[in-house]
Amino acid sequence: MLLMMLTFFGYSNNKEMRETKYMLWIIILFILLLIIDFQLGRFLVSKRNKSQNWRTTAEEVELFADGNSLFEAMLSDIEKATESIDIQFFIIRNDRISNQFYTLLAHKHEEGVRVRLLADWMGSFKFREKWLDQKVFMRKMNPPRIPFFYHLQQRNHRKVLVIDQKISYFGGFNLGNEYVGKDVLLGKWRDYHFRMVGEIGEVLQQSFAIDWGETNKGQISQTGDVKVLATEGDVLEKELLHYMENTKESIEIGSPYFIPTRKLEQALIDALARGVDVTIMVPDKSDHIIAKAAALPYLRKMKEHGATIYLYVDGFFHAKVLFFDRKTCDAGTANFDRRSLQLNQELNLIVSHEHPIYHEIRKAFEADIKTSKKITDTWLNHQPLYIRTLSWISFPFRIFL
Repeated sequence: MLLMMLTFFGYSNNKEMRETKYMLWIIILFILLLIIDFQLGRFLVSKRNKSQNWRTTAEEVELFADGNSLFEAMLSDIEKATESIDIQFFIIRNDRISNQFYTLLAHKHEEGVRVRLLADWMGSFKFREKWLDQKVFMRKMNPPRIPFFYHLQQRNHRKVLVIDQKISYFGGFNLGNEYVGKDVLLGKWRDYHFRMVGEIGEVLQQSFAIDWGETNKGQISQTGDVKVLATEGDVLEKELLHYMENTKESIEIGSPYFIPTRKLEQALIDALARGVDVTIMVPDKSDHIIAKAAALPYLRKMKEHGATIYLYVDGFFHAKVLFFDRKTCDAGTANFDRRSLQLNQELNLIVSHEHPIYHEIRKAFEADIKTSKKITDTWLNHQPLYIRTLSWISFPFRIFL
């Protein structure tokens, strides 16, 4: 074996072997550069972290779990705008439902309403600005820059709409036909998105302004029963760890993806060991097959330690929510995966069980549990070969999932 290695790495005069060796070293060097770039990016974000949190209030809370009714309400409120429209999505498309928004935004711009559209660079990669006919001011967040590989991986995953600083929307829906159930493979799209009136509109507009690049963001009262978190890096991971480590009775998680960080995985195992009931709901269908495969080892381990796991079967479940002791709820844009917990720019809110937001989400979550089936050992042990293969292959890349 040693003789073979010496021959391969420098003691062979064979031209083909030498070329193979050089190619191997180029690949190794490329991988090392990617690792260095990524670690440099994480370091810089930790030093320049722009995470914010606010205390505020919300009134006239309405939860939308269906894209058709949500977009209908959004378009109606946008039509009534008289001063300003700030709208932000992670993903925007070139399709029918998207064009309805672009057309209306351009119309409101012509009426003299200030219109600003913000999207993530990667999430709107295929978007063509001609759809806006240059009438709406648009920006894209996170364009490629040094550290190049890190910023290609970081996403602005926030979804916000603020109208006249009074009416605000916030949640998990992006803008596209699939979010109204037009994807043949995924079927109905299930998500949680809020329409709210109150001071929270000022907070969400400030979050938007930070992403837009404004420096003079003004002051907002830091009182109220709603905590809003605008996070990046590992700030959200630390926040959730605090709640998990102090939970005494139950932890409930709803997410389209389940790829916890090592610390959160251990926190869930520790909670199960001290008698906390852990419930996890993920979709049966998947819009990212690798993410589904990568979740299998974690779901298996959670089940082995006593967690109850549900598969949502009535379409595709894309909502993001956590309950702690049925007293506190965290909901928003962040998935329960490493990308959201350690990379992305996310927006979440935290409320107690006394708040109307909690009641709305709790009711929806319990309804979705009823539209789910429990994962069994048989299900885990009889996954298709390609899923099991992808599960193994995805291991080194889970930080990006």
